[in-house]
Amino acid sequence: MIEIRNVTKRYGSLTVLHDISLTIPEGEIMAIVGPSGAGKTTLLQIAGSLDRPDSGSVFFDNTDIFSLKDRKLSEFRNRNIGFVFQFHQLLPEFSALENVAMPALIAGDNKKTAFEKARKLLDDLGLAARADHKPAQMSGGEKQRTAIARALINSPKIVFADEPTGSLDSRNRDEIQDILSGLRDTLHQTFVIVTHDPCMASIADRTVAMADGRITSETIADMKNFI
Repeated sequence: MIEIRNVTKRYGSLTVLHDISLTIPEGEIMAIVGPSGAGKTTLLQIAGSLDRPDSGSVFFDNTDIFSLKDRKLSEFRNRNIGFVFQFHQLLPEFSALENVAMPALIAGDNKKTAFEKARKLLDDLGLAARADHKPAQMSGGEKQRTAIARALINSPKIVFADEPTGSLDSRNRDEIQDILSGLRDTLHQTFVIVTHDPCMASIADRTVAMADGRITSETIADMKNFI
């Protein structure tokens, strides 16, 4: 699905990514692990088109995404990529339903269609009773489930998650892990997850380890564990 070719990224004199090449297969959960400062989040942001590399390319279904003009790139991102962040990034003045519907409205869905899709996703994730609640009225796990619903609203081909359980307790962490695993199994959804959490990494089909801006290893899980 995504092919990252010889990507290098610098911030001033600091090289954060050194000539990274990586293929992200369709229908898998990929975990990117490594110590702080390894370049994990930078790689995720470039693969997700949120940041541009200094050199190298990112191909999404054979499209060189950084050859697109900014407006076309934003449209491409909205329709093809979902994001889940450590601190949910929900808009506090809007309800869960409105937060989830927002990307669909931006994509051009009418309000009725966007809200119907958002309500179904909230229901699927066990949040039907929270649809009209604002983030301040929800628990940490509920907010993160809402963020997952928002990431899925446009049926993206891939979801990038940056430490999605990093701010959660163990019960909510386990709940989010189960949700992501279930989405991979039922929807064949592709996830790339940056994580420090060994439990979260354990659900991945493929684990990529990084250190000092380089990929140090890539491990494919024994798939019989997922049957």
